[in-house]
Amino acid sequence: MEHNLKDILFLPLDLPTLEVDYDKLVSTADSMKEDLLADEYRNCEHIPIRWLDVTNKGKKVNVWTKFSEQFPEIKQYIIDHVQPFVGGLPRVMIIITPPDTQGFDHIDCDRDDFDQCQLKFRIVLQGRTSTLYFLNEHNQREYAPEIKQQPFLMCGKWPHGLDNYTSNYKFTLAIGAPWKCDPIPELNDLVTASKLKYGWKDKSQINLMSDYEKYFKKEKLKVVQEAEKQIFKG
Repeated sequence: MEHNLKDILFLPLDLPTLEVDYDKLVSTADSMKEDLLADEYRNCEHIPIRWLDVTNKGKKVNVWTKFSEQFPEIKQYIIDHVQPFVGGLPRVMIIITPPDTQGFDHIDCDRDDFDQCQLKFRIVLQGRTSTLYFLNEHNQREYAPEIKQQPFLMCGKWPHGLDNYTSNYKFTLAIGAPWKCDPIPELNDLVTASKLKYGWKDKSQINLMSDYEKYFKKEKLKVVQEAEKQIFKG
């Protein structure tokens, strides 16, 4: 069955969960603090697991970073369970949301790509999915359900954010570019099975505010550009 993927707002996926030790996540983040990608746009930091090699002056390619060596279980999960429905290996990162943090409302795509499908793959490795929210036409928050460590798809171009008002770090596994959400059979089959098993929230259940463009990111942060250079140095 082929689906209109643009209609999906939040969909739990019929995929295995992924267990990563909390203390290992914290200690790795602490030991590599200078190499983390600070994301002031979303008020969080990223551990880049697979990233664009900024030292390659020719064709732009994504490569496994030195961080992936610390998390072989994540690398294997991406290869076994994500690559088939994505159709390749995109960027992979762990999003770190510190304790007692209010995330910034944002849109996860460029203005020029807003009309395209912008599904994002996520797994909350440590923390709660129910702190993720989408903004409706009144700028009110509508929260995602609590599904623990179950993988999910979400619409990245809908204004959204997340909080972490706990005393622990929240860690979320995510994939990024160059996934274009091509409706290949593996993705359509996964969406069909997931909808039947879990149900989903689509965009007919929420309305977009008229001034949504204020949530677009203005430009790539210089701090991210400098950190990328350090990751691939040498």
